[in-house]
Amino acid sequence: MQTLHTPACNSVERPLLSTRDRNRRVDDCSFDFVHCESCGLIRLANVPADLGRYYPADYYALPSRERLESIARRDPFRIRTVQRFSRPGRLLDIGPAFGTFAFQAQQAGYTVSAIEMDARCCTYLREQLGIDAIRSEAPQEALAQFADQDVITLWHVIEHLPDPWAVVATAARSLAPGGILVVASPNPSAWQFSVMGSAWPHIDAPRHLYLIPPGVLADFAAMHGLDCVHLSTEDDEARRWNRFGWQRLLMNMMPGVWTQRAAFLAGWGLSLLTSPLDRRQGRGSAYTLILRKHAP
Repeated sequence: MQTLHTPACNSVERPLLSTRDRNRRVDDCSFDFVHCESCGLIRLANVPADLGRYYPADYYALPSRERLESIARRDPFRIRTVQRFSRPGRLLDIGPAFGTFAFQAQQAGYTVSAIEMDARCCTYLREQLGIDAIRSEAPQEALAQFADQDVITLWHVIEHLPDPWAVVATAARSLAPGGILVVASPNPSAWQFSVMGSAWPHIDAPRHLYLIPPGVLADFAAMHGLDCVHLSTEDDEARRWNRFGWQRLLMNMMPGVWTQRAAFLAGWGLSLLTSPLDRRQGRGSAYTLILRKHAP
């Protein structure tokens, strides 16, 4: 498996950083990222042949139905964001895991389908939520099995995909006129990245294959008939990922459970102190990008 440079960008890519699996510590292998001097894309140069090994069983901790409903009630940001830019219709969630957002969309009146790579999650989505879930590691191929959608969502998924460009292009073709594509992803312009470097938890090597600048993604989407109607690095979700960055940074430095718990609390406090820097325009740890298909 190889990652791909931004289509139509022929500029030079240079080595940026080397890191290891700091978040899950599956092994001590080194992972090398390259950076394009022109478009700013960052991608993993040496994708492991056994990438699936870095998604252990506990990566998807399936909750009870009651627990899922509780999680969904506490965090309405995603569904409220989608409702701002669409009306209930057909919604396809790519990479839903066990389906917190898919459940929220279903409850809000959307007809929800899903594409998910984990077999257990697909079974959970079908049996617990009644959602039509297709198991696939190639969303651009699975998309062909669905009718045109009013909403397609990629909540912190695009950075995991070997070919995000094909997925965006196919999603654009799969949207009904006026439909929206929602993409949320780590922000390579984040202030945290500039100070943490290779230790930044949102690199999450080797699971994150890309750090895609939102402008690069919006420009590519525009080539496929999608207009950018919203971009934010300061919303509620970005703030949560800011906090996660500090918490995980400290936790990754600690060897034991109890010291990690202390680091979790310390990271919360540190995130409050640094929030004025994290929350500057364009410098949050994650972005939410909404792209609308041209109406005829």
